[in-house]
Amino acid sequence: MTTVFVTGANGYIGQAVCTRFQIAGHSTVGLVRGSGAAKALSARGITPLLGSLDDAHTLAEAARSADLVVDTASADHADSTRALLDALAGTGKTYIRTSGTGVYTDLAHGELNERIFTEETEHSPAEVVATRWATDRMVREAADRGIRTIVLRPSMIYGDGASEQLPLLIRQAISSGRSLYVGRGDNRWGNVYLADLAEAYLLAAEKAVAGSVYNLAAGEARMGDIARAVARGLLGVEEAESCEPHVAYAAFGQRWVDVALSSNSRVDSGKARAELGWHPQGPDLLEDLVSGSYRRLWAHKADPHDHVVSASQD
Repeated sequence: MTTVFVTGANGYIGQAVCTRFQIAGHSTVGLVRGSGAAKALSARGITPLLGSLDDAHTLAEAARSADLVVDTASADHADSTRALLDALAGTGKTYIRTSGTGVYTDLAHGELNERIFTEETEHSPAEVVATRWATDRMVREAADRGIRTIVLRPSMIYGDGASEQLPLLIRQAISSGRSLYVGRGDNRWGNVYLADLAEAYLLAAEKAVAGSVYNLAAGEARMGDIARAVARGLLGVEEAESCEPHVAYAAFGQRWVDVALSSNSRVDSGKARAELGWHPQGPDLLEDLVSGSYRRLWAHKADPHDHVVSASQD
């Protein structure tokens, strides 16, 4: 039985990854920061390990004790990535890094960019994601240090009524009564269903070669259409509203708006399909927002007659 050490095991991605590896017959150890989270992991059959990304010694010991390391906790904590790689150097073990297609962000402010990225496309990242891009490169180059390193770049993840991105849009829409997009809303993001993403981690662990990187998207959608789906599914209105960047900054925060809400992140995932045999099967993102898991879990929180916080005041 293979032992898999997962950072961020109690997070959105980490929980799905642990479950998929468990179903495949592997033992999982999960890094968590508190006793409550540790109890939650234990209840799911995951061995909890108390610690944080800043605890290099704990990370190193756990990595050396495991057969496989899957890092889902943060794409932007280069020090912990370095600590894990140092611990695994020369072992031949597998390290899977979770990055994201946000590295391709173009700061488009709602305009469409026709460019679609493959893993081999020449790219100079925007400054806001330059550290993440550099960490991806560090991980890939660590294949020369005797580690089977793999970088996975999920696009916008959705499913089970949650996400790392969509709840920000949903909460703002519920609190203000306005579902927002920036400018024309023509910018597009790739997207991937959570269970399909978890499958990609297992397939990468089984099949990927050292130093490989995979963009992971099953489809893509206009941000304006995503905002409209939030409006229809959760507010019961047909249309979302365009806003200027400064309004979106006030509502969501500048970094998130620049990297995600108003940018393009369009990728080709043919490499994952061809090399890993990845065949995503999840529901369509817009359908899930309008009539699927997001409507089931969030619509009861939305009262269109009781909105007290405007977008410009968030």
